[in-house]
Amino acid sequence: MLADLVLATGVANQGSVELAVFFAIGLFGGAHCIGMCGPLVTMYSEGMQSSPKTQQGVLSWHEIRQHGLFNAGRTVSYAFLGGVFGLLGLFLYSATSVGHVSMTVRAGVGILAGVFIISMGIYRVFGKMGSVLSFLPFDLGIGRLFGTIYALITSRVNRWANSPGIVGLGALHGLLPCPLLYPAFLYAFTQGSPVQGVVDLAALGVGTIPAMFLYGTVIGTVSTSRRVNIHRALGVVFIVLGYIPLAMGLNMFGIHVPTLMPPFYQPLG
Repeated sequence: MLADLVLATGVANQGSVELAVFFAIGLFGGAHCIGMCGPLVTMYSEGMQSSPKTQQGVLSWHEIRQHGLFNAGRTVSYAFLGGVFGLLGLFLYSATSVGHVSMTVRAGVGILAGVFIISMGIYRVFGKMGSVLSFLPFDLGIGRLFGTIYALITSRVNRWANSPGIVGLGALHGLLPCPLLYPAFLYAFTQGSPVQGVVDLAALGVGTIPAMFLYGTVIGTVSTSRRVNIHRALGVVFIVLGYIPLAMGLNMFGIHVPTLMPPFYQPLG
């Protein structure tokens, strides 16, 4: 019984560490969110100024509620998509669960996802403010899809700025491209756990809330130089995050490298 208790405590501690990592990514990545989401926040903040519940130069409870609902919608959207990616990974591993096929698929997915996450981390370490995806020669129509979603969002800003519907504005915003989220989604996919995907992405979403809330209500902006420095720090975190599935994949193929075992990881076989 003592051994079981020690094991359970260790798993809980590992889970806490993983949640802390994802929360930190969101917290320090808030400056990136301001750059990406700032224009939309500015749009709906200006729309709130037309409400009789808003007083010029005074932060009202109405504004606090609206910003809170918007950020809640973003966080729920991130968590939902984290669960979707975790579920997709689970389906893939379950569909290939015969003999060595499962190990090969999981190893291949881990290596590909790890390399991609690490490449995004390196991109940030060098202070790049965009996305490594901009170097891809095609987008498979994804750009048009995101354009449609953005048009849908902007067409509803004035309608939802002063109503509870702003939570839907935040949820739709979670569907827009975000280089901060890509590595997290890929990580959830490689782990093949929808529950952990939901929890991890929810922690990341909660971490982004302070910066977004302060931007919408108080500070208004973050300097470009500070955002670059935070991008570089996040790049290091993403490199470590990408190393986990990469190392597991290489070890499955018999290439032995030091491995950082993620919480709740269950070897297949």
